[in-house]
Amino acid sequence: MVIDMLSHIGVKKGEDYKVESLLEIMDSTGVEKCMICSQLETINNEYIHECCEKYPDRTLGFAVINPWDVDGEEQLETCFRDYHFYGLKLNAIRFGYSADRHSLLDPYFELCRKYGKCVVVHGQSDMFSIPDKWAEMAKSFPEVPVVLYHIGVPMMYEQACRLARDIPNFYLSTCGAYVPVIRMAYETAGAEKLLFSSDAPFGDQGQEIEKVRYICTDPEDQEKILWRNAAKMLRLERTKI
Repeated sequence: MVIDMLSHIGVKKGEDYKVESLLEIMDSTGVEKCMICSQLETINNEYIHECCEKYPDRTLGFAVINPWDVDGEEQLETCFRDYHFYGLKLNAIRFGYSADRHSLLDPYFELCRKYGKCVVVHGQSDMFSIPDKWAEMAKSFPEVPVVLYHIGVPMMYEQACRLARDIPNFYLSTCGAYVPVIRMAYETAGAEKLLFSSDAPFGDQGQEIEKVRYICTDPEDQEKILWRNAAKMLRLERTKI
């Protein structure tokens, strides 16, 4: 069993990546379920909903919201209440805000708390979204799981690992991180704090899986990273796994 916690599908300038293309990759790599979210440049949560309706056993819908949108909170509530999405995807650098800007982000985290959803975030070492800023949001909303993609590479990975170790609801996800960084995360924060992701189609799903298997040889820990932690966080029923 493998659950991929990040892929982007849909249309953006120079690209039209259909869900069917993702399913072909999943079939070739043995990924049973994949988180899908809209391209950030052209947000289309409706298309994500259509894909989830069409392929409910393979896809896990997440909302993409530009927090600056006047009706952003309404958009997110629609995604949770009507589309039954599993969480919210945020990218501070793409939309130009500091990841710890409470006046902007608190209403969205409140909605995640209300609906029992997680927040997954772009977190490298740029000034807008260093791990410490997302950790501040996690500490402010202890009921909301916060998953940091990329583990703070290239310059903030050590701090990202420490934060995941010390903050109960702060997690790390593997996509785009180097093998030594994933190993550090595994050794510092433990298998319980790591979730597999590929960032398809930008990341190679098969290669990203092999990175996890290379670093972690313990079968139980492998299962935690590759799917059990995600299934627990997303509250997937046994019949849906």
